[in-house]
Amino acid sequence: MLQSSSSWQPDVVLVGAGIMSATLAVVLKELDSALNIEILETLGGAAEESSDAWNNAGTGHAALCELNYTPQHSDGSIDISKALEVNVEFDLSRQLWSYLVKKGAVADPKSFIHPIPHMSFVWGAEHVAFLRKRYAALTAHHCYHGMEYSEDKQRLAEWIPLADAELCRKVRADTAAVLQLENV
Repeated sequence: MLQSSSSWQPDVVLVGAGIMSATLAVVLKELDSALNIEILETLGGAAEESSDAWNNAGTGHAALCELNYTPQHSDGSIDISKALEVNVEFDLSRQLWSYLVKKGAVADPKSFIHPIPHMSFVWGAEHVAFLRKRYAALTAHHCYHGMEYSEDKQRLAEWIPLADAELCRKVRADTAAVLQLENV
């Protein structure tokens, strides 16, 4: 981090050693390898706050299951513009990682990228109706190809194996739904 030499003059100072500063540092170095970049962090190590897996689920954020990115308007329509914006930004991150892998800067992408299914689970007629509309709005866009939706108890049990069958039965079958997103 901080150099011991008093002649050290960074061109760029990034505050916080999380994923955003790390990504920005990489992009800046790709644009100008001569840049002197300093990253300042008050905690004991990198990515110990918001970027830590315990605080941020350790996932790439593609706005696929976050219901707050798809608000319902008073006319009942679903606005997916924020979800699309975040999804496109995450796709740019994936493109950067692919570039770094091809360049040899990242030897093993499996050391930090692990595709896993994502899902949103709701219950209650109003929430299920929202999720159904959300699914229809999102799947109309190519960014959400492969998305699945189900209100079927058996399917829910397959998609959520850690939630026992008794839990799935307790939630009324006609008012429970899951939006499944494979390997995003």
